[in-house]
Amino acid sequence: MTAREIMKLEATIRMKMEEIKKQRVSLKDSGIGGLMNSLKKADEAAYEKILPDYKKMAADYNLFK
Repeated sequence: MTAREIMKLEATIRMKMEEIKKQRVSLKDSGIGGLMNSLKKADEAAYEKILPDYKKMAADYNLFK
């Protein structure tokens, strides 16, 4: 995976996190877990950078629509 693709994946994850926070989509329906796994395989450092925000978002905004 190229650096550009990794940056795009990271941006997609952040966008999905915002949609979950605004309750436009549920955590399960967003598919963010698969994206996080892809990021972990591609770039461990970027994954570690996003992980704290992801955990906080998952704990606070895991609401059913």
